[in-house]
Amino acid sequence: MKIFSVHGSPDKNGNSKALVDRVLRAAEQQGAATELVHIYDYTVTDVWLNYFGDALQNDFSKAGDDDMGVLKEKLLSADIILLATPIYWYQLSGKLKTFLDRWSDTLNPDFSSDLAGKGLAVASTHSGLNIMHSSRNVQMALEATAQFLGMRWLGGVDAPVQLPGSSGPNEGHFQLADDFGAKLGRGENLIGQKIL
Repeated sequence: MKIFSVHGSPDKNGNSKALVDRVLRAAEQQGAATELVHIYDYTVTDVWLNYFGDALQNDFSKAGDDDMGVLKEKLLSADIILLATPIYWYQLSGKLKTFLDRWSDTLNPDFSSDLAGKGLAVASTHSGLNIMHSSRNVQMALEATAQFLGMRWLGGVDAPVQLPGSSGPNEGHFQLADDFGAKLGRGENLIGQKIL
């Protein structure tokens, strides 16, 4: 099992990094090969006018010399794609969202995707204030993305961050991350069903 993880926080050593590290370490203990990159280390051009039409024609010349080609190769070589992100205004971080917008690079003229059959999972951190559980919103959006692309939705784990009014992550959150990582390492989804 090969897991490619993309960390989407400007803080390379913050809360979402701690959470995804636990997921990946547990997956490695099950024999999975893992790779983690920080999206802030890469240049991914925003989508442009008629991007979708260009993507269906496999024409990415307007992207210039960005790093999406390298990232696409990493996506295609993985069995599971694990996104890690803080939640900003109920969504993925901006640079990670731009990267996800560019997943249309994987579409074919018949709307099939080169990502079909791959697993998709997320590890996210949020305010923890429970007025609206923002990680659920992100998971629903990613599940729909997986469905559209023919991927297999594997689920997600989340943890609150330390803020006024929020307790921050505790060992229970990290134990859930360990459990999820072990399942991913075995090709299972969040509830332990063998998917890959």
